[in-house]
Amino acid sequence: MLRAEHVEMVERLTDAWNSHDPDAVAACYARDAVSRDVTITEALHGRAAIRNAAAMYMRAFPDIRFEIRRVACDGNVVCEEWRATGTHHGDLMGLAATGLCAESTGCNVMSIGDDGRIHTETTYWDAASLYRQLGALPQLAHAAAG
Repeated sequence: MLRAEHVEMVERLTDAWNSHDPDAVAACYARDAVSRDVTITEALHGRAAIRNAAAMYMRAFPDIRFEIRRVACDGNVVCEEWRATGTHHGDLMGLAATGLCAESTGCNVMSIGDDGRIHTETTYWDAASLYRQLGALPQLAHAAAG
């Protein structure tokens, strides 16, 4: 696949998130795709699991919005750097809604098949910062100036 096709796939995935459409998010993945999130112990296996995870984040942040910062490609491997924003209005893995606005940055490393869909994905993101913004983790102390 050409770089332009990879970028188009990333844009399609981002549009699906920004449209708050978990089915469209899942459609970007192969039926047997594996999605790993470094903040969660178990990988997601298959479109249904990926759809359900997307729907959970969309319920937790009904105004979730992703911005593509950068896309890099090497063969069938695509790396997307992103920024997400949203207001926490629903349950987030056991954390009750806070009504607070938050943002996070991250990177997805994806392998894309000849079918133009994501077959494997690993998501690296700053979950600790998100949870601090939502009041679920303490702020870190700043190092004293020397």
